[in-house]
Amino acid sequence: MIQFSRHTFIVGLCGGLLCLAITVGANPVDRVGERLSDVTLRTLDGKDVSLLSLHTERILVVAYTGVGCPIAGRYAPRLEKLYKKYGSRGVRFVGINANPQDSAAKIRKEMEELGVTFPVLMDRDQALTRQLDAKTTTEVFVIDQKKVIRYRGAVDDQYNIGAQRRSPKKKYLELAIKDVLKDRDPFTKRTAAPGCLITRVKPVKSSQDITYSSHVARIVQDNCQKCHRKGQIAPFPLTTYEEARGWSAMIHSVLEEGRMPPWNAAHSFDGVFLNERLMPEADKKALLAWIDNGTPRGNPDEDPPTKSWPRGWRIGKPDKIYKMGKAFSVPAEGVVEYKYFTIRTTFRKDKWIQAMEVKAGAEDVVHHIVVMIAEPGQGGRPQSNGIDDGFLCATVPGDIPSIFLPGMAKKLPAGADLIFQVHYTTNGKKRRDQSSVGMIFTDEPVEKEVSSRGIANMGLKVPAGADNHEVRAEYTFLRDTDLLSMYPHMHFRGKSWKFVAHYPDGREETLLDVPRYDYNWQESYILRAPKRMPAGTTLECIAHYDNSAANFVNPDPTVDVRWGEQSWEEMMIGYFDYVTP
Repeated sequence: MIQFSRHTFIVGLCGGLLCLAITVGANPVDRVGERLSDVTLRTLDGKDVSLLSLHTERILVVAYTGVGCPIAGRYAPRLEKLYKKYGSRGVRFVGINANPQDSAAKIRKEMEELGVTFPVLMDRDQALTRQLDAKTTTEVFVIDQKKVIRYRGAVDDQYNIGAQRRSPKKKYLELAIKDVLKDRDPFTKRTAAPGCLITRVKPVKSSQDITYSSHVARIVQDNCQKCHRKGQIAPFPLTTYEEARGWSAMIHSVLEEGRMPPWNAAHSFDGVFLNERLMPEADKKALLAWIDNGTPRGNPDEDPPTKSWPRGWRIGKPDKIYKMGKAFSVPAEGVVEYKYFTIRTTFRKDKWIQAMEVKAGAEDVVHHIVVMIAEPGQGGRPQSNGIDDGFLCATVPGDIPSIFLPGMAKKLPAGADLIFQVHYTTNGKKRRDQSSVGMIFTDEPVEKEVSSRGIANMGLKVPAGADNHEVRAEYTFLRDTDLLSMYPHMHFRGKSWKFVAHYPDGREETLLDVPRYDYNWQESYILRAPKRMPAGTTLECIAHYDNSAANFVNPDPTVDVRWGEQSWEEMMIGYFDYVTP
């Protein structure tokens, strides 16, 4: 179960804010059945090497990779296992990095962290990449003993754009290797390879007014660097010209598709929410033009000053810090179910929290942290059923700390336990996490207590195969209430969501419309100003679910789905934060 606070954003399956995964279009140059021509590549030690000089056995597997690509990171350990499994049977593996922004030192460090032992070469002039028409940093090619390309595409079908299955259903690469070892054509010769787009180096068009120095550096600072900088959740930084240029193909793609900056509310609600992430249209056009014109550098002396980002606690020095007692070891790969950690408090009197902030210990693998309250004697369980109460605060990529207005605060009951619910997402690298929460208390009179509540339908049943099943739930305010924020929550089958207010005078108003719900990118929608819900107002939640086979992340479209806390079950909760005047 996920809960929220006034300042919660839940994001990113791929381990970061800019989940740069894209499925290749259907019509790249195929190359399957063609003979591979030799090219010169460079080792990480700076030596030139012929690719075909490495192809001395029965099969050569060419596997594209890139530093900071989330899906490439997840597939690296899997490629290593295949390398060890089939190496004794005449199958050689070679990694190819064609990213202009990746140095040999960065590649070496990345491969060491991912545990890759097969050779990785640099395609600096992109001659091999152009010959193969390779598109993404997860694409693989199987080349037989006669130097003929027999398969190209994905390693398997576990990962897709912002989504993953618990395990692959089709192991394309391994099946192709087995077939070619038996001197027969692979049953599947071509698949799409979700991953990060490889930026093709192209000449700069002359006389360009939009350069990195004149426009792009400022645009990236304002719209991207909150998460795309060192030490943050995004899988790679965008703090230099070289980084922005190297990732320009992906930037262009996600901007055109509207996937970045991430924001799922309908455009009719632009300007309504305090925390909306929308790039100004002029900035978007300038950034796209810069990429289309070859990413011109401009004069480095005219770059804007480096943006200063807060270090340490953004709320200021906390009065109290609570940390997980022991570090948790996050594995390199696989699905990690929600983990719960209990931390005891020692206050003998209730405390009122004016500001609080949750900090992940291992930011690159922490998807979100929810901190809940368990009253003394509850045995380490949150208050109530998690719908009516029990939530304290949270952190997710790109969030802002919980800082309440003067006269508003949340209560920490005397002697309460803190329950950390942590969602880890593996990225191919082993990590250790010891997260914490910092609090600033207020001694000033508290006029309004900030509370959280959920509107739920625990009796839901989503029929097997249904692609647009509707579920509703509602709550009626018994007295005047000020609404602060809204947050819809469903699981993998969630499709869309609306909050609709039905006022006592007969008026109806849609307060939030999320036409494309994303389990991996959930967030709280914080109103710019409190919205009065007069006594007698009914707040209705309308959710739709896709339990069909067309839903990539659907665990099982053949079964009816009912309420449950696990991701393969379903939930329907419309959380909201509020105060009562």
